[in-house]
Amino acid sequence: MKKKVFRHILLFIIASVFLGSCIEVAYTDDEYVNKWIYDEMSTWYLWNTNLPKKPDYSLKPEPFFESLLYNKGQATGDRFSWIQDNYLELLNSLSGVTPYDIGFEYIGYLKAEGSTDIICQIAYVKPNTNAEAIGLKRGDYFTKVNGTTLNTSNWRSILSASETSATITFINMSTNVTTDKLVSKHANFAENPLFFDHIYEDSGHKIGYLVYNFFASGPKQGNYSYDTALNNVFGRFKSAAITELVLDLRYNNGGSMNSALLLGSMIVPNLNTNNIFIKVQYNSLLEAELVKEYGQDFLIDKLRDKLNTGETINNVGNTVQKLYVLTGNWTASASELVINGLIPYMPGKVFLIGNKTVGKNVGSISLYQEKDKRNKWGMQPIILRYFNKDGKSDFVTGFVPDIEERDSGTKLELGNPEERMLKIAIDHITGRYVPTKVSYDSDKLSVGSSIEQKAWANRTIVDDALFRNLFQP
Repeated sequence: MKKKVFRHILLFIIASVFLGSCIEVAYTDDEYVNKWIYDEMSTWYLWNTNLPKKPDYSLKPEPFFESLLYNKGQATGDRFSWIQDNYLELLNSLSGVTPYDIGFEYIGYLKAEGSTDIICQIAYVKPNTNAEAIGLKRGDYFTKVNGTTLNTSNWRSILSASETSATITFINMSTNVTTDKLVSKHANFAENPLFFDHIYEDSGHKIGYLVYNFFASGPKQGNYSYDTALNNVFGRFKSAAITELVLDLRYNNGGSMNSALLLGSMIVPNLNTNNIFIKVQYNSLLEAELVKEYGQDFLIDKLRDKLNTGETINNVGNTVQKLYVLTGNWTASASELVINGLIPYMPGKVFLIGNKTVGKNVGSISLYQEKDKRNKWGMQPIILRYFNKDGKSDFVTGFVPDIEERDSGTKLELGNPEERMLKIAIDHITGRYVPTKVSYDSDKLSVGSSIEQKAWANRTIVDDALFRNLFQP
């Protein structure tokens, strides 16, 4: 959202920044950017009343931005705002475009308790990549990159370097035999969030299954191809009259708020565009001005029956008897928004399998100056807190699954009906499920995942599209 958007309704804020001085001040480049950061945060930031009264403008922009964050990292404060030095890279990354993509996502584990050595396991391989072409599979383990042993200091960054390829040492955990494979990277790779979909017929049930790995409307701003593809998936589900839906969000840690609203509209029973899916709360100054200018309806998002392209939404809510959501350590943000939004419309019919989710009930927006030669920075501050139609937003510690399960150990391909978590969902649907106690020793040694490094990680992104028709300069 461009800075000029709000100036016609927030003149009183801008006046407080600039009035009192008619003398042009020569700022350093850092001070110039920092003044912009503080101005925008004063307008948009959810905790704007907690900004320091005398900020240190002499800091570099990133530490300056960090110095403004309210109770940074705490559950009751700001855990999710961020800034980076190139707004174009920021916008690309939020659409799933990676400068140098290795072609798969992976999870890191300590080799042994107390060790600093790391062994990584592939979580999923992306379609149409060299990684897929050379036969890498979900569940493969690796211990070295370009001859360097993975450890707690390097494992997160060693595959993100700008080289065009990497030699990765894979290991067979049964035989300890290692194999080196040269994996080519992909420049400016646009990952499609719709990883896999299928319809399973079992014991009289028609079960729709979708692996959806992040929320984005398309590979760039103004492109809605991913939303259209998502709608096409639900068109197939609708035509088949699925009786249950399994939504796999294990690796989905956030993204577009608008795409989350569309997904909810595709699932909700008795779709009615008069019904509220999301309620939002801004800072008091911004909210008062928005309500004054546009009315109370600006603070709600109703269910949709059409995409941004005008296509009719394919809704399956009238045939789906139960929604199963597969969750993991990285299920967060926009994923949680969908869960929270559907619960009051599907009482007793939203069933979670997996790990407790992250717990994120706030949203951010992209702020940048498009034609400012002195300022190429882009920031993503938290600007709102969201609620469902019943005013519920009490999941800051995450949603607790109905069946606790771990996506660890041996991994079959996503979509294989024998894959552990999908099998539990299918067995629960068909009445075959028998609770068992499983040891998850490897889970205790997990140190994180490459998924956490995504730009949308643990974030709900407020789209320009939500404001475009309201805020015209």
